Order: sequence, then C-alpha cells, then structure tokens
Amino acid sequence: MKLLANPVLTRELRGRIRGKRALAMLVVYLSIIAVVTLLIYMAVASSFRHGINDPAAGPGREVGKAIFFTVMIVSLIQVCIITPSLTAGAISGERERQSYDLLMTTLLSPLQIALGKLTSALAFALLLIFAALPMAGLSFLFGGVSGMELLIGIAGLVVTAICYATVGLFWSSVMRTTLAATVMAQGSVILILLAVPFILTISTILLDPVINFDSPLFIYSMGFILCLHPFIALGASAVMLGEGEGPFYFTMTSTQGDLLVPAPWLAYIAISLVLTLICLALAVRMLQPGRSERVAKAKRPKQAQAESGWEREG
Repeated sequence: MKLLANPVLTRELRGRIRGKRALAMLVVYLSIIAVVTLLIYMAVASSFRHGINDPAAGPGREVGKAIFFTVMIVSLIQVCIITPSLTAGAISGERERQSYDLLMTTLLSPLQIALGKLTSALAFALLLIFAALPMAGLSFLFGGVSGMELLIGIAGLVVTAICYATVGLFWSSVMRTTLAATVMAQGSVILILLAVPFILTISTILLDPVINFDSPLFIYSMGFILCLHPFIALGASAVMLGEGEGPFYFTMTSTQGDLLVPAPWLAYIAISLVLTLICLALAVRMLQPGRSERVAKAKRPKQAQAESGWEREG
C-alpha cells in the first residue's frame, strides 16, 4: 500500500499510460508479434501435405509448439530491447528537465524514488507482456504445449523485464544524459546476449585439451554462465521438458557420479533477481542527497590538473 501511495509512481504512471506514445508502442508491439506468428503458422501448416487437420500426421502439436515458441521468442526479444529504454531516462531525464534538485528536496527517500520510477516502467512492461499472452494461448487449441511451459515462459519474461529495467535505472542514475544512459543500458544487454555464447565457444575450444567436460566444476561453472542468457536458459528448459525431464531439477552424469542440477529457468531467475538487487542498491546509492555534488567535486581537481597540463604543453 505504501508503494501504491508513492507520488512518483502515480505521476509516472499517468504520464506514461495516458499519452499517445504508450498506445502506439502497444499497437506496434502486438502487430509485430501477430505478423511473425502468422507467418510461422503459414510456414508450418503448409509443410504438411494433407493440411493441419490430418490425424495421421498429427501436425496439430507441431503447429501449437510453433505458435507458442514464436510468441515467446518475439516477446522476449522486444522485452530485451524496450525495457531498458523505459527506465534509461528515469533519473537522467530529471536532470535534463532541471527538476532533479527539486525531487531530492522532497520527503521521499532515495529508495522510494527509485521504486516509484522502476515500478511505473515495469507496469507498462508487464502490460506489453500480458497483452501478448492471448496469442500464445492459441497454441492450446492445437495442443503440444503444457501449462508448465506457459508458466515458465511467463516467469522468464517477467523476470527479464524486471532485471533489464533495473539495469536501465542504474545507468540512468549514473549518466548525466538520457542518450548516454540509453546507450549504456542497451549496450549492457547486448553484451550479456553476445558475451555468453562467445565465452562458451572460446572456453570449449581452449579448454578441450586440458579439462574434463564431465567434471562437476566444469558443469556447474558453465551452467552458471549459460544461465545468464535468457534465450539459452529458457530454451534449454523447454527442450528438457520436451524430453521428459522434471520442471525443477534434473540429473547429469559426471566423473563423480550423478549430479543434481537445478532447471536452467530456475537458475536464470535466481541470478537475475540477484543482479536486480545489486543494480537497485547501486541506483539508490547514487540517489543519495549530495552524492552527485561530491562526485563532481572529486573530478574537478583532476580536470584542473589536466587543463593546466594542456596549458603548459601549449
């Protein structure tokens, strides 16, 4: 109830939801998902000679899986792109509008300000996610998708939105302009999405002659790295569910016997929540009254020394 009574949350929600920009973004978001899903449906359905109603071929399950995974993948891609941008201007925008000092003089604590900004962005991100679920529900008309897969997909989308929104809020509290904060937030997300497959490929090539891939150390360490990537973690969970593995844990054979390993989606959620708390704590720390002035004063002597050095060289 205290969070709902936050004036920052109320102001941000009214400004974000009532504008035409929110409606346009929602329409474009759903249109992209609908068009891509329709194209995948047509491609999968046309691959069956007798049509999707042929009981002998059993294509209904394949069509249902295609629709479900298409909606989830496209939604996850757009969440990774849109969510950091929603919070990248939360704090830096106040500085650009010259209202940051007024915000700091209110009775709100830095945590209340950060949570108000974050919650308003997450409310719109969750609206985008849940607006696409009816299209994912079409897969149940064809079969091939279980309720557990749907719950795992929703959990992955929500946790990804929370984590990446917090990353954007952190960079917004650090950078001075919205453009710089947006670039750093998007760059951080791209770094995660590209660095994990790169590390996996390089480590596999370099460590092949010197390490046993069945050792518990390698299994847990590489599993941790892979679970940093939302597409890999959620995709691996879907594959394991399709192979009959449990939704929460599975066993792997190692040099020291069978290892009990948590499901990738559970590990991804745990890692994302830890990263969320770290970014939120850093953002709150940067919002402490007078901290930006102390940082600026600490930089002034270094800038003065550099300028004096340039003058001597000149």
